Amino acid sequence: MKRSRLPIPAGLSRCIRLSALALAVSLAWQGPAYAAQPLTRNAYRLADSAYKAISAGDLPRAEDYARRALKIQPGSEQLGLLLLDVYKREGRIDEADAMVESLRVRFPKSAAVMAEHGYLAQRQQRYDVACSDFSAAVATGKWSKEQQRNLRLAWSDSALAAKRPHEAGVALAPLADEQSAVVQLRIAQLSLMSGDRDSAIRVANLAASDATTDGERKMAESIVAQAQQPEQSPETPVDNTAQQKLQEAYDLLREHKDREALDAFQEGFDGGAGNAMNYADAGYAAKRIGLNEQSVQLFEHSLDADEDEHKFDAQHKFGYRREVEQLQRTWGFVLSAPYQSAAFGPQGTISVLQPGIEAYWQPPKIGYQNGRILQFFLRGYGTAYDGTGNVTGMPTVQGSVGVRYKPIPDQNVVLTAERLFHVGSLSMTDWLMRLGYSSEAGTDLQVTEPSWRSWQAYVEGAYFIKAGRYIIYSELRYGHTWRLTAISDRLTVYPHAAVAGDHDNRELDKTAIGAGPGVQFRYWFREGKYSAPASYLDVTVQYRFPLTSAARARGLVVRATLWF
Repeated sequence: MKRSRLPIPAGLSRCIRLSALALAVSLAWQGPAYAAQPLTRNAYRLADSAYKAISAGDLPRAEDYARRALKIQPGSEQLGLLLLDVYKREGRIDEADAMVESLRVRFPKSAAVMAEHGYLAQRQQRYDVACSDFSAAVATGKWSKEQQRNLRLAWSDSALAAKRPHEAGVALAPLADEQSAVVQLRIAQLSLMSGDRDSAIRVANLAASDATTDGERKMAESIVAQAQQPEQSPETPVDNTAQQKLQEAYDLLREHKDREALDAFQEGFDGGAGNAMNYADAGYAAKRIGLNEQSVQLFEHSLDADEDEHKFDAQHKFGYRREVEQLQRTWGFVLSAPYQSAAFGPQGTISVLQPGIEAYWQPPKIGYQNGRILQFFLRGYGTAYDGTGNVTGMPTVQGSVGVRYKPIPDQNVVLTAERLFHVGSLSMTDWLMRLGYSSEAGTDLQVTEPSWRSWQAYVEGAYFIKAGRYIIYSELRYGHTWRLTAISDRLTVYPHAAVAGDHDNRELDKTAIGAGPGVQFRYWFREGKYSAPASYLDVTVQYRFPLTSAARARGLVVRATLWF
């Protein structure tokens, strides 16, 4: 939910949800393996916009662009892979399955399609299918060295899970001399599965010495401990019930039966099966049916499991941590200090500082339901400084209490009703109704990118019932964000161009529009092991040149905001 702009910034931040980075699609615009059918100019333009939207974390917009591009050029493998990537990032398993099966029929010899089919099969515990796909992709694709390595690691994981040690050895053979814990841990597992316990212990110890994370060290210790245990009787039967439950869970997800799928996931996990991606998919299922606490636990399990599996890149893990932060939020407050100064001919100047504070409560369970957000708030604001000599201080303080609701999960529409009440002698009593809509991309932190495109657009209408006054306010910002890593990897700068305007039926100059340059500095903080930064402090400075005659359309605008 976008921060409200009337009377002070308040509201809900939009969370960018990310899913797994697909190897083939991530290079759809770079690698020679995907250049079979050139894109038309319009399709390329839309696809490029979709790719940028993915980079900015705006998945709904990326999906819209990818769909529109595919309508223009429905026979394009590139565009099909692009839309598939968006579906995977959104956690939409059934749509991803349908798309990859369609691509497999149309492009049966495509290495990229084989790889994507393998990743989805691996995600759903269909390891035999994944092995077949990965081996074919490795044999036929024109991959970069890094792509080839990632495919072989995925192939070996599927082979190990399918109890096919010989095939795992074939997958890992070209990587055997690589001095990294990621590879050596898999070789140690292969040795253990093949019965060579001494080699498993030796390689696991080597992996521990090369480990860069606690997860890698714990995995190495686990392999050594298993290798030192007494051998099991060969007659001991293998129970595949847990794996079958996970496969059943994915079948239920494709039928949109989230609750039944979640139960099947849990039975599989209780039986000892499951990997990082399975926990994440179960987390999304729990989120969709409103089981927020269970969803948080599953995302945390996913992040823990990835410490050993190394399936996710840093931005992918950040996306899950953002999910946790959003699901856990139940309260917060906002401090805002907007200042405007402008000189306009013989009439004089505007120079006003109007700080405010808001505290809000988001009820557990009903406050957040799969993107639908309900909040109750209390706030106060007033004029601290007025360069024209008007009254400031306590007489200007206005209080209000209200409720706001975001009813559509994937659209940033916000409905607000609040009661204005007297605090200072010059404040008023009235009912204020507001309706706002916003869209944005690149406003959250991108932990793997040094810079990224950012933009924000919103419009809000407010109506004071007793006073009969209405105000429509809007602003568009477009620019580029950089992480200032030399100072802090949580500090960003966002130079941008801005266009802002309002229409107020009680002003002499009813419409005011201004445009000009701006810059925003933002520092993110209050994050945990499992949660993304929950708070930020930012300062925005803009200078607006008037596009209308209204004095309020011009001059310097400065806003300091603490969102906690």
